[in-house]
Amino acid sequence: MNYNVLLVDDEYMIVNGLKKIISWEAEGFSIKGTARNAKEALTLMETESIDLVITDITMPEMTGLEFIEAAQKEARQFEFMILSGYQKFDFLKGGLQLGAINYLMKPVDKLELLKSVKKAKKRLDNRNQQETRNDLYSEILLSQWVNGEIDTDSYEELDQVVNTAEKADWTVLLVEVTRENKVKVIKWLEEQQQSLFFSRNLGDKSLIVHIFKGGKYQLNQLLTANPLQTDEDDSWLISVGETVSDWEDVPDSYEKANQTLQRYKFYEASGSNVLYSVFSDDFDLSADIINFNKTLMVGDFTTIETTIAEIFAKTQKIGARPEDVRHITFMLFMDIYRRFNHLDEEEYQQVLDDINHSSNADKLHEILSITVRQITREKMAYDYSENVQNVIDKIRSEYTSELTLKCVAQSLHLNVMYLGQLFKKETKKSFSQYLNQYRMKKAQNLLLYSDDNVNEIADKIGFNNSTYFSQIFKKMNDLTPKEFREKYKHHYDSVGEE
Repeated sequence: MNYNVLLVDDEYMIVNGLKKIISWEAEGFSIKGTARNAKEALTLMETESIDLVITDITMPEMTGLEFIEAAQKEARQFEFMILSGYQKFDFLKGGLQLGAINYLMKPVDKLELLKSVKKAKKRLDNRNQQETRNDLYSEILLSQWVNGEIDTDSYEELDQVVNTAEKADWTVLLVEVTRENKVKVIKWLEEQQQSLFFSRNLGDKSLIVHIFKGGKYQLNQLLTANPLQTDEDDSWLISVGETVSDWEDVPDSYEKANQTLQRYKFYEASGSNVLYSVFSDDFDLSADIINFNKTLMVGDFTTIETTIAEIFAKTQKIGARPEDVRHITFMLFMDIYRRFNHLDEEEYQQVLDDINHSSNADKLHEILSITVRQITREKMAYDYSENVQNVIDKIRSEYTSELTLKCVAQSLHLNVMYLGQLFKKETKKSFSQYLNQYRMKKAQNLLLYSDDNVNEIADKIGFNNSTYFSQIFKKMNDLTPKEFREKYKHHYDSVGEE
C-alpha cells in the first residue's frame, strides 16, 4: 500500500524540491497535499488521511513543533520529520520528544531524506501490522461475546476492554449496508467514540455488529447522528436489540437484533430503516388452521384465497419466526393436498422442497395460491386402483342410502380392513370422511342451484334427520345451510371437482 505524505513549508521552492528529490512512489508513498502554514496543514488533515508529515520548523503564527503537537492532540496517528535552515538544540530536542523520524537541515540531502523515508515506512508498516493483529483479536473477542462463547481466559481479556464489574446498559446494533457505505458507518462510530464493533462481508453487503454501552437517551442520540439517513442509497438497515443491564446478557440482545433483522427481510417489510424488536413468539394459530379446513370444505375459490391471505397477514403482524411460518404453510398445504389429492408424488415432493427452502413470506403465500389456482384450473382427474374406484363409484351412486364400509366391502367381496386401508392410502381420506364430504358437496350444490328447503335437501343426500344434517353441515363448513345459501347464492367459484 502507498502512504500519504503532507509537505508543509512557506517556501514554494523547498516544497517543489521535496516533491522531485526522490521517487516517492518507488518508496511506497504519494504526495497527498502541500500547505504553506500550520493552519492550512491542520485544515487539510481534517479531511485527508495523512501518514507522513514533513514540516518546516519556522513558520508564521505557529511553529512546526506547535503544529505537530496540535495535530497529535486531535488523536491523529502519523510519522513526521522536521526541516530547518539552521540547527537549534531546543528545536531538535522538542522534535525528538514528539517522536520525530529525523531532523533534516536545509538544503535537504537526498540520501539523508531517502534514509529517513525508509525508516518512516518501516514504522508505518509495523504499526499497520500491529493494528491488523489488534483488530483481528478484538473482532474474535467481540464475536465470542455476542455469541455467548466467553470462557475463563477470554473473560479476563474482555474485562480489560469493558470492565465487567461496572453496572451499565448494553444494546447490540446490527448495521447492514453496502460495502461502499461500510467505511462511512465505521467513521461515524469512531467519531462517536464507539469502539466495540466488528464487521462481516456478506456478498455485496457488509454487516457491522456494534455493542453500544449507555442508556436509551444516549442510544437515541447515536442513532440520530446516523449519516446514512441523508444518503441517496436507501438500502441500509439498523436492527436494534433489546437493552440489557448485564454484560452476560449481551448475547440475548444480539439474538433479538438478529431475529428482528431476519424477520424484517423475511416479510420484505417496508417503512423505517431503523428496526426495533416488536415481535412476539407467543402466538397460536391453531384455530385459524382448523377453520381453514372448513373453508376448503366450502370450496369457494375467493373464500379460500381470502382465508390464506388473512392467515399470512396475522403471521406478519405478530412477526412469527420464519421457521414457524414455513410450518404453518406446510400444514395449510397438507390440508389442501388431503382435501383434493391433486399432485403426484414428484410434484408433492417439489412443493415441500419449495416450502422448506423459501426465504420470504410472500413466496410461501404464492406457493399456496398457485396450488389452489391449479386445482381450480385443471379440475383434477384421479387415477385410482380398480378396487378404490369401485368404492368411489358405489358412494356416488348410493350416497343417499345408509352406506358403510362394511357393506361396501361385502358387496365387492373384499376384506373390510384391507379395503379401508387401501382407500385411505389412495384418497388420503377415510371412507366416512369421503362419504360425508361428497354428501356435503351435493348439499352445497342443492343450496346454490335449487329452491329445495333444508329438510328436502337433507332427505335427498341421505340424512333422515334435518337437524343432524344441519349440525354436520355447520361443523364441516363453519356455516349453517341457510348462511351458506345466503352468502354464496350469487357468487360461488368452485374449487376442485368431486
